[in-house]
Amino acid sequence: MYFEPIPYFYDPIDRIAIIVKPKKTFFDWLNSVLPEDEPITTKDDNNVYLIREMDDNETVLKWVKRNYDKIFINELNDWYTDEEGWPKNRTYKMFAEWFDIEICSMVLDLEDFPVNKG
Repeated sequence: MYFEPIPYFYDPIDRIAIIVKPKKTFFDWLNSVLPEDEPITTKDDNNVYLIREMDDNETVLKWVKRNYDKIFINELNDWYTDEEGWPKNRTYKMFAEWFDIEICSMVLDLEDFPVNKG
């Protein structure tokens, strides 16, 4: 039996989204460098990183393992800009202890105007 593909109502873009969600370990560090502030235990929204399309999630995870430190630095810098307070010798193991990632292979553009960088 042959089925016609269902058309998308929105245009897909040629990117994969990686959503980075801080874990308790991240918040423990953050609260240690900002002890005078009210303790932070959650984040209402998370950063989304767009990368080129890849064949499968395994390939995306390999990309993350090769590029984790750029993401790690961006996450740290979003909350605390003094690099002296950032953890030294960051590893992928540490990244995985500090953050969950979610991969979204279908990124749909719901707007009628172009995406702009910067």
